[in-house]
Amino acid sequence: MDEVDRISLDVGRLAAFDSLADALVVIDADGMVRWANHAAEALVGQPLDAWMGRSGLELVHPADLDMAVLSLGTVQKKEAGSPIELRIAAREGWRLMEVLGSHLDERHTVLAMRDLTERRRWEVAGDDVAQFRSVVHNAPTLTVLLRADGTVASVSAAITRQLGHDPEAVCDRRFTDLMDPEERSVFDMAMVEAQSAAGGRPATIEVDLCSRTGVSVPFELTVLSLLEDPTVNGYVVSGHDITRLRMAQEALSALATYDSLTGLLNRRSFDAALEREWMLTQRDGIDSYVVVIDLNRFKRLNDEFGHASGDEALRQAARALHAVIRETDVLGRLGGDEFGVLLVRCGGEAAALGFADRLATEFSRRIWPHEAEITATVGHSSLRGAETPAEALNRADLAMLDAKRTHDR
Repeated sequence: MDEVDRISLDVGRLAAFDSLADALVVIDADGMVRWANHAAEALVGQPLDAWMGRSGLELVHPADLDMAVLSLGTVQKKEAGSPIELRIAAREGWRLMEVLGSHLDERHTVLAMRDLTERRRWEVAGDDVAQFRSVVHNAPTLTVLLRADGTVASVSAAITRQLGHDPEAVCDRRFTDLMDPEERSVFDMAMVEAQSAAGGRPATIEVDLCSRTGVSVPFELTVLSLLEDPTVNGYVVSGHDITRLRMAQEALSALATYDSLTGLLNRRSFDAALEREWMLTQRDGIDSYVVVIDLNRFKRLNDEFGHASGDEALRQAARALHAVIRETDVLGRLGGDEFGVLLVRCGGEAAALGFADRLATEFSRRIWPHEAEITATVGHSSLRGAETPAEALNRADLAMLDAKRTHDR
């Protein structure tokens, strides 16, 4: 201690507080440690000499620094400040301390620190917060407290309602035991991300949790790291069942991919498949064909008997097409009464002609609404012989129109 501080700080008077259970630290106007009692030295785990002339803010958790600095600036201007709660670096790790600053003299401030860690832990787990516990346990959101090693310390009753598990049976097990082995690494990565995230931001993932009966239930989980909070020293995981959301997403995906009337690929999806197959034919040299099919006498049926009859005819046409294609072929509705087929790696034009013959036979076997005589006009084109996918489809469409004009003569 320098001579100025020896004169201004009455160390002898402070020695009377050496036996207090609460930690006392004296800092100067610059925040440097000038004195500490035995309780403070025991808390930090280092003697006073090791901290003399060092900033007391080095002991404060980085996330609490702004609050600590603001409070110090306030207490230096009045006799005593208001107590604040700060995380302080201690021998056993971060401890939650209630810190009260008092004006000692013109140059010094005394900080009294009381350890709240165990009290807060008791409050979180004790019956005096029964109302809070009831809210958590009865909330629809699953809440899990994990220890630092990933084992379950406690879990809300939602795990019974949503997954059928007994909370006590889940405790002390690794939370990832409820997940498919392939998804456990996803959760482990979320824990790492939450721990390293700036500002305590949580990590959010989607995983399937296994119910007591073995059924997988999709959950969105939010993982928050509270490893540096002495009252928790672990992770808080909250989650909710997203089964309905998944179903809605799948339904929207189906709407974006398939024709709602026939269940076939819609035009956009068929065009995407056509482009992929065209690229493969250019790369590998194994030809595929695109076929365009238009229904004959469909408009008359639709106009005379209404859209319900027309819709049934379209569904019948889709079933007929399914009956004559291979599993590797691709089938779509291009719009109106027009359909498209990709004969994937069929080998040549003979395959396209054979498809047209099989389709004509299949159409003749179908019972159409109001006994209408619905037939199909077909046009085809090679993908390998086209410079673009659109050119191949256009050629097939022109071939179909030419065949239709010949048929109508």
